[in-house]
Amino acid sequence: MRKIGTIVAIASLAAIAFSPSPSLAFGLRVGPFYFGIPYFGYRHRHHGALRDEASLKTAPPAQGAASAPGPASQGLMSPLLYPVLALPAVYNEIFSPPSSSPWPFSYDAILQTAFAKTAPDQNAAACPQPNRQSAVAERIRAEIRPTGNQMPQMQKLGGAFGFASDYLAKACPSEIPQDPAARLQLMEWQIEKVAEALDFVRPPLQELEQSLNDTQRARFSVPLSTAAAAIHPDRANNMAPACAAAPTRVDASIEQISLAVQPTDAQRDAMDGLKQAFRNAANEIDANCPLSLSGDPLARLQATEARLDATWRALVSIQTALADFETKLSAEQRVRFDATDFAAAQ
Repeated sequence: MRKIGTIVAIASLAAIAFSPSPSLAFGLRVGPFYFGIPYFGYRHRHHGALRDEASLKTAPPAQGAASAPGPASQGLMSPLLYPVLALPAVYNEIFSPPSSSPWPFSYDAILQTAFAKTAPDQNAAACPQPNRQSAVAERIRAEIRPTGNQMPQMQKLGGAFGFASDYLAKACPSEIPQDPAARLQLMEWQIEKVAEALDFVRPPLQELEQSLNDTQRARFSVPLSTAAAAIHPDRANNMAPACAAAPTRVDASIEQISLAVQPTDAQRDAMDGLKQAFRNAANEIDANCPLSLSGDPLARLQATEARLDATWRALVSIQTALADFETKLSAEQRVRFDATDFAAAQ
């Protein structure tokens, strides 16, 4: 009977994972807003930032098969554009703190990815192949040493890792926009895909944690001071991630844009709005960098979701202001703007 229940649960996850859209599986998406139907009791995020959808100049990115080649540049293989590349770092944040992998969605990474230039012949890179993250499931299995009664929960979690990886592989974009504002919009969609992929992981992780006895829970939630001493013996008492070390500086990137386009007096308000949007984005990301980490993986998953939401809001702030600023540029200014390699100056 238990075996049948496990098969049904895995089949249900498969149906969800391969549905045409998470909106169809869980609720309704209207622009950036998401009205979710609870899945196993879990609330779905809804991005409620005020935003004029008519100002966006590109359609949602098409989703192709993970193995299908796309015209992406080799120089733009960023987790912000190819979200399947982000999973190892995201899982490290959740299951292996303190993570030695840098957080892939920093302010600097956003600017580098948005403004990176591509050569005309850099357009034949294949989409990244998915990694079904079996190593993560095996590491968890070794830590908690599940009993026979817990194997269905362990199998569900392992299946969820695979579904999440496949789901993000299917989010491989068919093309990478050259325009920074359009590229930022693609990045917004891809951040949502990462957050949605974690929705597959949360319910089986919660179910597994509820099945653990005290000894297993202690092994699964290793005290972070112990983990820090093992991985970073020089800073065992400093659990703040690197992103919380200092506020992000944005003046340099704005100065580069100003020097390139040489705004007129009539464009000063738009330039000031762009500068404020960059500052708001940097502050949003800095404010949501955790100053400390919980020992519980489920709590760390919640913290990761909060950081992803902050990244989405930061992208919206930059993209909306940049799209507005671009509409005010003359043809000559736009040529200079397009010719400047802002990413190289970061």
